Amino acid sequence: MCWAVLSLSTAQHFKKVKTMDEIQSLKNIIDSKEAEITALRSINDEHRILNGKLRKEIDQLKLSNIKDVEDSKKEADKLMIEKIKKYEKKIRQLKKDAKEMLQYP
Repeated sequence: MCWAVLSLSTAQHFKKVKTMDEIQSLKNIIDSKEAEITALRSINDEHRILNGKLRKEIDQLKLSNIKDVEDSKKEADKLMIEKIKKYEKKIRQLKKDAKEMLQYP
């Protein structure tokens, strides 16, 4: 009878050891997963920061492009006004010449 108790106790002891090993294994897995989560959160935070910087850079490029287009339009308008003035002057001269030609007998 003593042997049965001893055997039962040994069996329980092995069961406890097995359970403790399983618990430790699970704790190790949990620790590993927590480390992965921490690393992924860090990467995610870095990506958020980078995305914010990229959005700002894109906005600045858009503003720069808009300014360049506006400057080009202003330059084109200036050139067009100069051309219009040139042709208006030529038209005035032609009208003056035509008027003078009509005055000759």
